[in-house]
Amino acid sequence: MAHILPPGIDNATFQNILNELSEIVGEANVSRDGLSGSLEGPHGQHTYGDAYVLQPANGRDPSAAVRPRLVSEVQDIVRLANKYKFPLWTVSRGKNLGYGGTAPIVRGSVVLDLHRMNKIIEVNEEYAYAIVEPGVSFFDLYNYVQEKRLNLWPSVPAIGWGSVLGNTLERGFGYTPNGEHSQQQCGMEVVLPNGEIVRAGMGAMEGSKTFALFKGGFGPSIDGLFYQSNLGIVTQLGLHLTPAPEHYMTCEVSVSREEDLPFLVSTISDLMRRNIIQNSPSISNVLRQCFFSRDPKVLEIISPHFGNTCIPETVLAKAQKQMGCGFWKAQFALYGTVEIVRASWSAIERNFSRLSGTVLWKKEATNRAGDFLTTMDVGPEEIPHTGIPTLEPLKLLEYRGPGGGHTCFSPILPPSGRELYAWYLTAKQRTIDAGFDFFADFHVYARYVIAIELVVFAPAEGQRCGDLYRNLLEDAVQQGYSEYRTHIDYMDAIASHFDFNKGALRKYVQVLKDTFDPNGVISPGKSGIWNSSVSDRA
Repeated sequence: MAHILPPGIDNATFQNILNELSEIVGEANVSRDGLSGSLEGPHGQHTYGDAYVLQPANGRDPSAAVRPRLVSEVQDIVRLANKYKFPLWTVSRGKNLGYGGTAPIVRGSVVLDLHRMNKIIEVNEEYAYAIVEPGVSFFDLYNYVQEKRLNLWPSVPAIGWGSVLGNTLERGFGYTPNGEHSQQQCGMEVVLPNGEIVRAGMGAMEGSKTFALFKGGFGPSIDGLFYQSNLGIVTQLGLHLTPAPEHYMTCEVSVSREEDLPFLVSTISDLMRRNIIQNSPSISNVLRQCFFSRDPKVLEIISPHFGNTCIPETVLAKAQKQMGCGFWKAQFALYGTVEIVRASWSAIERNFSRLSGTVLWKKEATNRAGDFLTTMDVGPEEIPHTGIPTLEPLKLLEYRGPGGGHTCFSPILPPSGRELYAWYLTAKQRTIDAGFDFFADFHVYARYVIAIELVVFAPAEGQRCGDLYRNLLEDAVQQGYSEYRTHIDYMDAIASHFDFNKGALRKYVQVLKDTFDPNGVISPGKSGIWNSSVSDRA
C-alpha cells in the first residue's frame, strides 16, 4: 500500500521532513505513518484518525504525527511546516471524540499532537485558577488538586480523559458553577503561524502577576481568535475554578410527560437568570435514564431491541413505568453555605410546584461553618457536579454492537423550552426514521440551551448516521438554528450557515488566515476556515 503523503509533497521530500522532525523532537516522538503513537483510544487503539468514522469515503487519514514537549519545539515544527509548505493538524490530547478525534480535514496532514506538553504550570487556591499546557487532562488537574489538598473543585466534562485546554478552546463545558469553560478562560499563550509567540490579555506584559486574573488586558482582546480556529497553536491557558463549598446539594427534578419539557426548561432557565441555580442542569429523556438505571429489569426490557433500529416507544414506556420516573429528568447542584443552599432549594420547590406530577429529589453534604467539603465527602455521582472525572459514559457506546461509536448533534436554541420542544419533535422523528435512538443530553443555561443529541452507532452504521446528521442540519437551519460545535465532516457546512451580509464574518476570518498563515500550514479547514488560495477543499 502506497504511503499517504501531504498534498503537493513527494516521497523524497517527505522523508526529509520526517528526518528534520526527528531532529526537533527525537525519533521516538515521530510517527512516520500515523499508525501508532497516539494516546490510547476508546477501542484500545493507538492509531491517529477518527475512531468513529461517519463518511468512510472522505479519507481523513494523516501522513504522520509529531509529539513535541516544549514550546520551542512547537515553534520549530511550525517553521519547518512553512519551509516545506505541508499542513499540520493540531490536537491537544486527541480526545475530541464524536467530532473527529485526531483525524485531519486535509488528507495527508501531519498531526501535531501536544499530549506530551502536560505541565500544570500553576494552581492558585486563593484566587481559584489554574494555568495548564495542552496535554493536561481533567484527571491530571483533579489529581493534582487532591494531592495538594486544595480547596478547589475543577470543572470536568462527562468524560474526563480529554484536555482541559482543548475542551475550553472547543467551547466545551463541565458541571460545576464554573462549567462554562470558555467563559472561565483567562490568560493565553499562542504560537502563531510564523512561529512567533504571543500572550493575550494581561499576560502580554512581561512579568505580569495577573495573567490568569483579568482577561481583558489593554486594547483589543485576541483570545477569541483562537477558539475553534486555525490562527495559532495555544500552548498555555488560564482557567478559573470553583472554590470548594461548605455545603453541597445534588438535585433532581422530574416531569412526567413528554410535553412537559417546555415548563421544565423555562423554569430552570429563569432560575438560572436569577442566580438561584448556579450550574448548568443536564436534562435526560427516558432512554438516557434507562442506561443509568441500576435496576436490572430495565435492561431486560430494552436490551432485546438493541441494534439495527430504534427501541420502540412502547418499550421505553414500559421501562419508564418500571423505573417509576418521569419522561424528563433535570440534574443540577447547589453550592455555598447551608443557609444559602437551603434557601435556594426552597425557591426551587416553590417554582416547580406549579406543575402537578413534578417530582423533586435532593441529597446534601455539609461541613462545619468555615470548613470546606472535599469531593470525596460527596463521592462519585452520575453527573460530575463536584468535578470528579470519570470514563463511565463510554460503556454505553457498545449497546448497538462491538466497536460502537457516537457523534453529537449540538445546536444552540433559545431557553424558553417552546423552541426546544418543537425542534426536539422534528429531530426525534428524523432519528427514528433513520433507525437510531434519540438520546437527549440537553444542557440549559441562563440564555441558551445546548440541545445535544447523542447518536450511538455500530461501525457498519457510520454512513447512515452521517446521512442522519445532514438531515438534522438541514432541519435546524430551516428553523433558524445551527451548531456551536461539529464533526470535521460538517465544518464547511456549519460555517456556511453564518451568512449574514453575504458571509462577511467568514470573509473577515479568511483575511486573517491569509495574513497570518499565508502558507496555510495550521489545521487547514478547521471550522471552515481556509486560505483564499485553496480551491480544492477536502
